Amino acid sequence: MDYIVISALEPKPLRVNLTILSQPSDWPLANKSVRLVSPVVIRRKLEEHPLSRDCYPLAVGYYESASSHRMSRQRHDDNILIYCFAGKGYLQTETWQGEIHSGELILLPSGSGHQYWADDHNPWSIYWCHFSGHLAPQYLAHIAAKPGGSVVPIGQSPALIAQFQTLLQATSNGYNITAMVHAASMLKQLLTAIALIISEKSEAQKNVFNVASIQTFMLQNLDKPLNLDTLAQQARLSKYHFSKKYRQITGHSPVQHLIHMKMEYARYLIETSDTPVRDIAVKVGHSDALYFSRQFKQIFGVSPQQHRDKVQESL
Repeated sequence: MDYIVISALEPKPLRVNLTILSQPSDWPLANKSVRLVSPVVIRRKLEEHPLSRDCYPLAVGYYESASSHRMSRQRHDDNILIYCFAGKGYLQTETWQGEIHSGELILLPSGSGHQYWADDHNPWSIYWCHFSGHLAPQYLAHIAAKPGGSVVPIGQSPALIAQFQTLLQATSNGYNITAMVHAASMLKQLLTAIALIISEKSEAQKNVFNVASIQTFMLQNLDKPLNLDTLAQQARLSKYHFSKKYRQITGHSPVQHLIHMKMEYARYLIETSDTPVRDIAVKVGHSDALYFSRQFKQIFGVSPQQHRDKVQESL
C-alpha cells in the first residue's frame, strides 16, 4: 500500500510503504510550525489500551504560512482533520474539488485518495491531525463527514484553535503512554467540540431573520389572504417575536407592510389596465370589493375608481 509525498524539497514522488500509517507531509518546517508523529511502538499500545483504542492520534501538527506545502495520496488508512485558520489552499478528492478558505475544516475519512496544497500567493496556516481507532468512523459520522471527504465552513473559532493547541501539548511527550492516552482523550474532546460548533452554527443559521425572503414571499402571494400566523410560520418564529423583529428592522408591522404592498400593486393595475375594480380586489387577496376600496382610500386618499378617473383625465 503506497502513497506519494510531494514537497518543495523533493522534486520526484517518493513512494513509501504504509502498512501502518499514512505518514503526514514531509514539508520542511518553517516559522513556528510543529509536526509530532507518534512512534510505532506507542501507536500499537494506543491501539490496545482500553482507554484509547476507540480513537487515538497518530500525528498532530501546526503549519504557519505553509508555502509550497503539498500532499497527494492515492489512498490512506488513517483519518485526517485539517483546520485552515488563515490564508488559502486547495483540495481535490474523488467527490469534491475547490478552494479552501480561512475558517474552513477539511474532513478526510480513511480509504479515499486526495490532494491538497497551499496557495502560492497566500499560503494557508493550518492545524491538522491524523487519527485512527475502531470508533473513528463514528466520531466522523457524528461530525457528518462524507465518505469521500467533506469541507465544512465553521468560521474563525478561537475555542477550536485552543483545543488544537491543547492536543499538541498533550502529544508533545510522544514516548509516554500515559501522556498519549491523555492525548487520545483530548482528541475525542476536539472531535465532539467540532460537532457541537457545527450543530450550533446550523441552528443559528436556521434562526437568522431574513427580511428579504419574507418580503419576497409576500410579493409572490399578494393574491392570497395572508395573515400574521402565516408570515410568522414562514419565518419559523412565534407571532410575537416575528412582529417585533420585523418592526425593528423595517419600522413597520408586517401586516401594515403587506397591506401597503397589496395596495401599491392594486394602484399599478388601476393605472395600467382596464381590469374592473372587483377583479383587482381579488388579485390582491380581497373577496370583498367594498372593503378593498375602503383600504385603498385610507392609504391613497381616493377610492380606486376615483384614482382611475383621475389618471384617465390626465392622459
